[in-house]
Amino acid sequence: MKKTLLYLSLFLTIEASAVCHGAKVTYDITTGGKDGTYYQIGLNLAKHIAPDACIKLNVLTSNGSLDNAFKLNSANNIKFAIVQHDVLQELKKLSKEGNEKAKNLVKNLRVLMPLYSEEVHLIVNSTSQLSNFADLRNKTISIGEQKSGSAMTAYLLYSELFGEELKKSKTQSFNEALRDLESGDIDAIVKVAGQPVVRLNQKMTKDSAKYIKLLSYNEKNRGHSPIESYYTADIKADSYAWLSEDTPTLSTKSYLITYNYTNKREQGYIKKFVKSLYENLSTLKDEATSSLKTPHPKWKEVSEECDASLSGGWKYYNTGASLCKENGNLNTHGDCSKRDRALGLCE
Repeated sequence: MKKTLLYLSLFLTIEASAVCHGAKVTYDITTGGKDGTYYQIGLNLAKHIAPDACIKLNVLTSNGSLDNAFKLNSANNIKFAIVQHDVLQELKKLSKEGNEKAKNLVKNLRVLMPLYSEEVHLIVNSTSQLSNFADLRNKTISIGEQKSGSAMTAYLLYSELFGEELKKSKTQSFNEALRDLESGDIDAIVKVAGQPVVRLNQKMTKDSAKYIKLLSYNEKNRGHSPIESYYTADIKADSYAWLSEDTPTLSTKSYLITYNYTNKREQGYIKKFVKSLYENLSTLKDEATSSLKTPHPKWKEVSEECDASLSGGWKYYNTGASLCKENGNLNTHGDCSKRDRALGLCE
C-alpha cells in the first residue's frame, strides 16, 4: 500500500511540474474587503485556477469595483480585477461625456468571464418605519468606502428611483455604519455583494434580527423598469441566520476583467488562466459551499457557456475569445472533477 501511494505521489508531482515547464509568473488580482465576496472569489481563483496556468496569484484587498477598474490601468503587476457591471456602464457614460481618464480606461478594459449576480442589500434598524426601496427618498444612506461598487450603485439606483441626485450620503466602513444606524445618524446602509456576504453571515447570529432588517424591492414602487444594469432578485433566507424569509431586491452582474495587454508573454499567461478557469469551473461548482474552506457558493451561478454575449457592448480579451473559437465550450471535462482528471479517470 505504501509503495502504491509513493508511485501515485510521484505521478502527480510529475504531472503538476509538467504543466508549467519550469516557467511561472507572479500576478495580482484586486478584489474588495476581506469580508466581501470579491475577496473570497479571488482566493478561490488563486487556489484552484492560477496554478494550472503557471501563475502565483496574490489576492489584494481594495475599496471595490471603481477602485479595481482604475488599478488595472495604474499598477504593473495587477492583471485581473472583479468589477460590477453597473460601474462599468457608468464609466462608459463618463467616457461618452468626454472624461479623458474614463475614455482611456473604457477603451482598454476587457472581460475574461461574466461571473455571478451581486444583490443589493439595504439594511435598516428593525424598528424603522422604512419597508421598501421607495421609502429612501431624502434619507441619509451609508454607501460604504469611497470608490466602492456599493457607493456607485447607491448613487445610480437613487437617481433611477427618484429622478434626482443622492445628496444625503456617508462614506464609511460597515462597522461604523452599524454604529451610526443604532444612533440614528444614518437611516440605511447599502451593501452590494454576492450572497452570502461573510460580514452579514458568519459574523452575525439569529439575534441580529432584533436589531436590523432588509428593505424589499417592489416594482410597483416605480413607474418604469430597472435600467439594463440591474435585475430583480431575491436575498434568500438561508443565506443569513437572521433573515426569516426571502427578500425581493435588485442585483447587478459582476465581471472578471483584465486590461488589453498586447505583450505576447502576458497574453500567453492570461490565455492559460482563461483555459484553466473553464476547465476547472465544474470543480468549483461541485465543491462550493457556504464554508470559507471551500469555493464560494456563488460559483454555482457562473455560466459554463464560453464566449457568452455581453450586455453594454463590452468586449472579451482577445486570447480568451480565440480559445472559445478554437475549442468551443472549454469545459470539456463535463462533470469530471479535478481529482479524477489527475488520476486519469476521465474519458
